[in-house]
Amino acid sequence: MSDALTALRTAFGYEGFRPGQEAAIESVLAGRDTLVVLPTGGGKSVCFQIPALVLPGLTVVVSPLISLMKDQVDALEARHLPAAFINSSLSSGQVSDRMARAVRGEIKLLYLAPERFDFGNVASRLAGIVSLLAVDEAHCISQWGHDFRPSYLRVAEARRMLGSPPTIALTATATPEVRVDICRQLALRNPQTIITGFDRTNLTYHVLPARNDAEKDALLVRTLKARDGLAIVYATTRKAVDRLGFLLEQKGISAAAYHAGLDDSQRRNVQDAFMNERIRAIIATNAFGMGIDKPNVRLVLHHSMPGTLEAYYQEAGRAGRDGAHSDVFLLHSFPDRFIHEFFIRNAYPERISVQQLYDALRKRASSGGILPALPEDILPLVGTKLSAREIESALRILQTAGAIVIAGGSASCVSVRLLATPQRIKREITGEANPELGLLRALWRTAGNSFSTGATVDLDFLPPGLATRSGAPAILDSLQSRQFLVWERLNSGLSITNPATTAAALAVDWAGLGKRRAAEISKLDAVQRYAYTRACRRGFVLRYFGDPAARNRCDGCDNCLGTAAQRQPLVNAGRPSTSRRRRESKGSSGSRPATCSRKELAAGLSRGSRETEPKMSLDATAERLFSALRTRRSEIARDEKVPAYIVFSDRTLAEIAVQRPLSLNALSGVRGVGEAKLARYGEALLAVIREAG
Repeated sequence: MSDALTALRTAFGYEGFRPGQEAAIESVLAGRDTLVVLPTGGGKSVCFQIPALVLPGLTVVVSPLISLMKDQVDALEARHLPAAFINSSLSSGQVSDRMARAVRGEIKLLYLAPERFDFGNVASRLAGIVSLLAVDEAHCISQWGHDFRPSYLRVAEARRMLGSPPTIALTATATPEVRVDICRQLALRNPQTIITGFDRTNLTYHVLPARNDAEKDALLVRTLKARDGLAIVYATTRKAVDRLGFLLEQKGISAAAYHAGLDDSQRRNVQDAFMNERIRAIIATNAFGMGIDKPNVRLVLHHSMPGTLEAYYQEAGRAGRDGAHSDVFLLHSFPDRFIHEFFIRNAYPERISVQQLYDALRKRASSGGILPALPEDILPLVGTKLSAREIESALRILQTAGAIVIAGGSASCVSVRLLATPQRIKREITGEANPELGLLRALWRTAGNSFSTGATVDLDFLPPGLATRSGAPAILDSLQSRQFLVWERLNSGLSITNPATTAAALAVDWAGLGKRRAAEISKLDAVQRYAYTRACRRGFVLRYFGDPAARNRCDGCDNCLGTAAQRQPLVNAGRPSTSRRRRESKGSSGSRPATCSRKELAAGLSRGSRETEPKMSLDATAERLFSALRTRRSEIARDEKVPAYIVFSDRTLAEIAVQRPLSLNALSGVRGVGEAKLARYGEALLAVIREAG
């Protein structure tokens, strides 16, 4: 561990690890598979970044969020650490260049989206040089988790192709059931499980009841105007995000919308404006906003109830990642539940609906062959009572079961029919290593008896080692020229894999689908109970995650502080009731002040800050220097086109303001100033200190 501690000091400027980090790193360096559950802001990335610097080969990091990849790589490069990411935002030339650098050993950390393993031969090119595989947001691999992503199911196979390197899986929100499923899905071998607890002691939880969106809008504006600091506002739909962005701007609160409907340049501009604090609030869809990673967010507000407590806790955890006191608000009305029930019903259609759709598709396919692939185009053809969303989910179920294939004209899906008899194949195609024989066998194993009558096959799903999208067409052309088979690429659309298969014979795990539907409803019930509970909200959340630290009282939620809003609607959408205004003007016993001073924001002094963080007080002189250092940091960040916190955190600047080092040697002793940042920014900071006198 001495090498790991040296890397922490040299690269990151910290003298010691946070709780859980040392045990995780020690397990990884010992070659053990490891599952790490740390709360948001607990420093999960250090658990694989430090081993990456110590281990001899490449560390591959699987992450689902493009923006988080970029933020982490930017931060590593700012410390002169060799890292890169590969995702859909890059050109093919950029991808090839980064892959080549990784193979040459010029990169220590390579961030990949899970879908990247579907392209070309990524895993096979990296096989043998990977010392560690890190799976971030590992709950995405579990169908029982709150953010299941089918693309994550590819990671286990990719791990095998990489040579089964030691693997670390990391998450901030995983119930005991999900933790077991993560280990099973990734095939972790006797994993070391490290859980530090789920409590974020520097966060205070509030629920503000409302009858409708108009009342929520008024509560949102009032809360933002009553409290200082950067804010993230979560909404369920893009339409709601755009509406709230317009509302806040109208009310004089600088804000911008942030969701997947914006093009890349718009998203980048909005994120940069928030990261560099040119706007105060960012309004994001629930899932997309998880790509926002800024330490000094003081407020997180949910305009509507998320569908799971896991999602709520993880999104709320965007606040106060620097350890300073922050507040999280849920604006809740009972109808919030309905939209999530609608989503669940559409995501898990009933068995009879899926079977009726399949029968309708079979009838249409028997006469026309290829069908449209878009749910909106299928709807008028099949004449079912399903909505377009339900059809989309039913198609996904049928595709997973192998009953249908959806392809584009240039994709890897082909229609193929065998002409030659087994005797002819055996007589004319000889040699066990013959690629033609290998492809024919693979097609037979994939299509079965339908190979003789005509089957739809996705070449990319043939067994590893066979020619796929790139090489198989040439072999198929050769076989067709000698009349062993006939084949053609499928036009864009949907086709039935084997029209002889009846709806009753579909290989669908109906029981499993029913369990997942019930699990989603159960998760929705849990977050609804959280909104209505009169008990300690912190204890409610900790018990949900199986944390033994759960208590019946805390000093960090509205119920325990005695500040909880009553379940009574506001007198009107714009003004609180007279009694409520009277209470607010007098103040509530035990409640926190409505605003948090810059001193508290910089030093994390407010009640509930992490006990592991040092406490400081900024006098007037230190406050002026702190402000000057922040100004210089903003200038550096603007010049280098990176978020300000990547240069230095507020806490590091606060320590500099208190200690007032006058030499590089003295500056190197400040927490958060590593060798790379000392060389890069040291003189600039010393100039600010000297100018301040």
